Amino acid sequence: MSGEFAGTLRERVTIETRTGNRDALAGSSGQYAYSGEAWAALAPIVPGDLTQAGSLSAMPRWKVTMRKREGIDPRVRLVWRSKYLAVRQVVSDPREPSQMQITCEEVR
Repeated sequence: MSGEFAGTLRERVTIETRTGNRDALAGSSGQYAYSGEAWAALAPIVPGDLTQAGSLSAMPRWKVTMRKREGIDPRVRLVWRSKYLAVRQVVSDPREPSQMQITCEEVR
């Protein structure tokens, strides 16, 4: 891993995975469990088109770059600076097998 890539990972994020717990009515409990921490680089995504799948989304979106690790998918959220970031897309470039690009949307 090059020093250039490692030097860009300046933010600490907490990784939380959604639990499969159900409430009394068999609905999702909405609880998350701690899955670890990682160094990452975050950059805001400037909205080009605010509509996604026919619905309007004005929530801030972020591009997160971090070292490749297993278990990052839409059931995961990242916690950064007291903000909850829902994972929307994970891309692994075969030219850079040690890194992954994650598109996240802020959840309020």
